[in-house]
Amino acid sequence: MQVRAVTLDSVGGPVRVEQLDLEEPRHGEVLVKLGASGLCHSDQHAISGHHGAELPCVLGHEGAGEVVSIGPEVRTVEIGDRVALNWIPSCGTCFFCLRNQQHLCSDGSQRIWSGYLLDGTSRISRNGQPIFHYCGISTWSEYMVVAEVNCQRIPDSVPFEVAALIGCGVATGVGAAIQRGEVSKGDVVVVVGAGGVGLSAVMGAQLAGAERIISVDRELAKESLSKELGATDFIYAGEQAIEEVLTITQGRGADVVIEAVGVPALQESWLAAVRRGGTFVYVGIPSETDVTKIFTADFIRSEKSIKGSYYAAMDSALAIDQLCAAYLEGRLPVDKLITKRIALENIQVGLDALVAGEQGRVIIANE
Repeated sequence: MQVRAVTLDSVGGPVRVEQLDLEEPRHGEVLVKLGASGLCHSDQHAISGHHGAELPCVLGHEGAGEVVSIGPEVRTVEIGDRVALNWIPSCGTCFFCLRNQQHLCSDGSQRIWSGYLLDGTSRISRNGQPIFHYCGISTWSEYMVVAEVNCQRIPDSVPFEVAALIGCGVATGVGAAIQRGEVSKGDVVVVVGAGGVGLSAVMGAQLAGAERIISVDRELAKESLSKELGATDFIYAGEQAIEEVLTITQGRGADVVIEAVGVPALQESWLAAVRRGGTFVYVGIPSETDVTKIFTADFIRSEKSIKGSYYAAMDSALAIDQLCAAYLEGRLPVDKLITKRIALENIQVGLDALVAGEQGRVIIANE
């Protein structure tokens, strides 16, 4: 079959919307009609070369839709199922999976960066030449063939656009707050960066019962959305931002600081805003060549903790289930994150909005 999809042929772009050939699903695979897909900074990083990707590829790794066809030996989903696409499924048997660290699954991580599906081949082609699958799911398309293990069934009442964001950005931000930051009732939490992941960390901190949640960003327009999602305070990301946090906390510092931008200078400076014995979570990913330095003596004497947080920071399939439930219970207002919806052919408009940083989340709406 032929489908419209967004392709990237070389670092720097441009991206293009074009007709591609898509094969039928093979053993253990399904064909999904995408209802919605999110625009994430990781996709932009692939375009800019900030992070590597096998090229040419179809971009996109936040998506949800309906299963419309299944290949042989598919057992966990059926035609008509509504699914969120999970870009790091776990094998269940590797060293990490057996230690309840499914999001670090060796098998899953190796596969998503290969650009191929489970059998080492692609289902997407252009003029007979294979096109790679970004993160194994390539959601910036009308339809896509994915491995059965990438599909997590969702309740009928969860909109595709909500499920798409839960499948990556929301799970990442909430995981940084709850799983790695271990935010608890009464905590003071600072979230540096009010992008998609940062705003999701704000929601996660509220979900965990934090008493005070301070959102920090250079875009003043983000104040309203930050507070709508649970922030109690908003601070402009200027030179005095850390001092303002220290003033708010009577000089003590925050219980948890979450850096959601991925800039080494921020990862270095904001350690000063963490209280003694507190926790600093790095969830924004810098370039693979960047280095973050810390003042080790102070770090040791203050007994601060620095933690990395990757994706959901837990079994991603379980995270999708739990976050969908929290959304339906009214405890996770994911829909408020969405501030712009575009059609597939307007992908560059969406990318421009993403880079400008003035929006909440941008969604490709296929419904």
